[in-house]
Amino acid sequence: MKWALTALLLFFLACYTSCKQAEPEKIDLSDLEWRLWLDRDAQWRDDSLFLPPVDISLLPVNEPTGGWNILAEACDAVVTLPATVEEYLWGKDGSSKGITGNYIGVAWFSTTVDIPGTWDGKRISIDFESVRLRAEVFVNHELAGYDIINGTPFSCDVTRLIVPGKENKIDIRITDPNGNFAWRDWDAFLWGDIVVPPSHGFGGITGKVSLIATDYSYISDIFIKNLPDLRSVDAVFTLSNEKADSCGGTLTYEVRPFKSSEVAASGQIHITAFRGECMRTERVNVPGAKLWSPDEPDLYVMDATWVSDAGERHSFNRRFGFRWFEVKDEEGDKMFFLNGKRIVLRSAISWGHWPVNGIYPTEELARKQIMTAKALGLNMLNFHRGIGQEIVLDLADELGLLYYEEPGGYKPNQTDLIQRWKREKLLRMVRRDRSHPSLVIYNMINESNREPFDNEIDDMQAAHAEDETRIITFTSTFFGKVFHDGSCPLTPAEFKSHMLPYQDSVLKFGWWDEHHAGGPGVYRDSFYQGPDSIFRHYPITEEIVALGEEGAIGTLPRLQLIKSEIESTGSGGWDSDDYLKQYDAISRYLKDYGFSSAFPDVDALTQSIGAVSHYYQGRIIENFRIGNTGDFYVVNGWEDTKLENHSGIVDVYRNPKADPSIMAWYNQPVYLAVKVRDKVLPSGDETMADIYMVNERDIKGSFALDITISDTEGTISGQNLEVDITGGTRYGEILVSGIKLKGRKEGHVTINARLRDKDITIAEGHDDLCLVDIETDPGMHEVAVIDTSGRVQEMLGSAGVVFRSYERAKPVNQRVMIVGGDIQPGFIKGSFRQDDPVIDWVSEGNTLVIVSGADKWSEYLEDKEVLEYRGRRNIDINWFGGNYFVREHPLFDGLPVNTAFNWEYQSLASYNRDRYGLRIPDAESIVGVYADHMNEVYTAVAIIHVGRGMIILSALDLDGAISSGDRSSVVAKRILRNYLMYGSVASN
Repeated sequence: MKWALTALLLFFLACYTSCKQAEPEKIDLSDLEWRLWLDRDAQWRDDSLFLPPVDISLLPVNEPTGGWNILAEACDAVVTLPATVEEYLWGKDGSSKGITGNYIGVAWFSTTVDIPGTWDGKRISIDFESVRLRAEVFVNHELAGYDIINGTPFSCDVTRLIVPGKENKIDIRITDPNGNFAWRDWDAFLWGDIVVPPSHGFGGITGKVSLIATDYSYISDIFIKNLPDLRSVDAVFTLSNEKADSCGGTLTYEVRPFKSSEVAASGQIHITAFRGECMRTERVNVPGAKLWSPDEPDLYVMDATWVSDAGERHSFNRRFGFRWFEVKDEEGDKMFFLNGKRIVLRSAISWGHWPVNGIYPTEELARKQIMTAKALGLNMLNFHRGIGQEIVLDLADELGLLYYEEPGGYKPNQTDLIQRWKREKLLRMVRRDRSHPSLVIYNMINESNREPFDNEIDDMQAAHAEDETRIITFTSTFFGKVFHDGSCPLTPAEFKSHMLPYQDSVLKFGWWDEHHAGGPGVYRDSFYQGPDSIFRHYPITEEIVALGEEGAIGTLPRLQLIKSEIESTGSGGWDSDDYLKQYDAISRYLKDYGFSSAFPDVDALTQSIGAVSHYYQGRIIENFRIGNTGDFYVVNGWEDTKLENHSGIVDVYRNPKADPSIMAWYNQPVYLAVKVRDKVLPSGDETMADIYMVNERDIKGSFALDITISDTEGTISGQNLEVDITGGTRYGEILVSGIKLKGRKEGHVTINARLRDKDITIAEGHDDLCLVDIETDPGMHEVAVIDTSGRVQEMLGSAGVVFRSYERAKPVNQRVMIVGGDIQPGFIKGSFRQDDPVIDWVSEGNTLVIVSGADKWSEYLEDKEVLEYRGRRNIDINWFGGNYFVREHPLFDGLPVNTAFNWEYQSLASYNRDRYGLRIPDAESIVGVYADHMNEVYTAVAIIHVGRGMIILSALDLDGAISSGDRSSVVAKRILRNYLMYGSVASN
């Protein structure tokens, strides 16, 4: 008996030891110390380039300049992985402005690692998540691997070079030949004389690196294929046998909920003897499976174990979700469906920029990206013009966010090398990411203004063969006049080429996608003028309606939060210096120019400016939803960078640029969309409002609708109606039209709506309008006008101001004089201040108001030594952009103050106005200007004190606003009247 127990114990011990040794072994090289050295004298420009598959024995061996021994001594930085040269050595050569701190050339990453003696007899590989751009991998000074497909995983078999039981040297030679730091991915770059696809210009090891030991037969991949049968999947197992002899064995698998040991399904597959590669597909049914969705991201894990007939053993797992994403025709309207329910996608384009290193996120930042998108009410993000990072998809799976992915750099040229390069990158992307439930759409090219080439259709079909469960499209694009006459056609077209899940044909109709990348600068009343005039509503039902890039409006990053992050972590990298300089410039301006009471800190200002973009995007998303035919709306864009892409609705640290509730309101699944047709108008004028139901929760039936109109003094009017709601896939529906609105006084008026079932509130909504008073003020006196063009006189007439025109220099009896852009002949004379009648007149206690040509007048005033003028700065537009902000002052009486110019100031903040700021450091600033990413702030409206008088200097485009004839131009008229009224009071 004792003998039997001993034998049994020895048997179990042997089994335990055998299983333990047979488990795959892994060494994470990422957390080791790596020495980074810039090999500035290395030759690389004339290299030949090799695409996979490569025969290492035939490749040239590029040793370090100075020989291998130099790597033990030379070191520019000690790093852990991932790491880019720009993260640690930006500007090391002495210049860091703009992109001048970039390093182009060869860098070495070197480390040593102890390999266990138990690895003897194993197959050993080094697995890379990604690098940029070319990686030459050396083990113990021998070339072991080579790859040039940036951003994608690859593996090097290093079995013959690794010495188990000893310390081994790992050296990786990275070549960074070029690159961009913005978003451009269509211009091919040069590697010497070779044309290569473009990508971001950060060079390094851009993902984790691992050493893996296995037996010679092993599981190399599991692909989980989702099916229309929601609780079933096809598991595609790929086995590899690298031995000379064939081998068979048994593959067992279990499916369990993520973070649970409970087995939901299991099975066993007997594999007959094979050499090379063997693929087996197994249908797996889990009747009680919880479905994956952005609201309920339930995940499962497929655990598989391979045991060969020879006793080799390998385990592999793959995480996945039960879900099905498709296009369905619902009563003649093509729509997206997720798990059998209609879904309208709301996304933003992410260019793949991250702080510090430039190109990859920490886990904390990746998590923040997902959670910020959800806080804004988005249900998707786009990897745009650049391949995504797997850590982001992992967290999107866990936290619940859909994804759309492009490989980036697929567009340029048709050389044989580029064709093979971009195909390989596309297919690697598909293979890497195809089991992520969060990923639902592949796109090959962003903005191809041409039809696809034959090889690109071949690539689409090859990608679809690798993953037939997802939608793949050729392009998402805008239309110039030479491309389909400037708009997406409602007919079949080659550029519409796409493939749908489990359909082998390439479709040329069914996907209507058009870009409107440029923004208007601010929300305008023209964007909604009634049920028949809804901006960005397209009544197209035969196709999926996608707006692939919408409304770039440049705004500031959250500089104060970024500063705190940099100071707390000590991480600088390639971009921190620029953000700190911007913060300092804005902080100084707020303090030095009297804006601290309006904006207590820098963050208050950046959020106020960010709200302009968030509000615009929210209202246009609302337009898209209420029309009910829209399927996919994409904000231009997601994150910004220090150099460009300032239209991001979050900054590079993934901080939302404004209160997330602004956009989240318009993205919620159920609410009342209240649409005022004219949000800015003169006091006493009347407008109308319409009310829609946004309904993604299948609310239907008859309900009571309560409508209340109020201002700061309380309720103005109200009414109660009964409305019917359709529900189902009718996600946007008008309930009532033509509600009349008229306020009692200047200021904001609010219309509130409440949908109720008896006393239970089902949905709510609201909108605001701004009433502006321009009635003649009895305290305003007649003003003098000097402007031979007549433009100022026209403005004054429109604003109801009493004036007298003067053509040449003569005694001016009025106390306030207003002038246009051109300095009038005969009115100004002399080259010294004391010889100038204008300055003399102002210094005696009068007021000069300059309403156009502020830059020219500033030059003149500097010549007269009245102020210091250092030039003008144009406010750029779209993804550069900028905006005005105003503090409380009588010049802006009756108007919103202590704010950025938002929709109330649409007549002045819009991108179709002449917008600029002035460098006038000694003036009293009333309106400041943020422009692009410059490390300074400018002034648009200022008061200059001269003797007992003053000059009101305005760079605002009052003329353009007033001459437009828009009702919203009442704000410009009020500002003009305020200038003159303030001047009249001050001159008395």
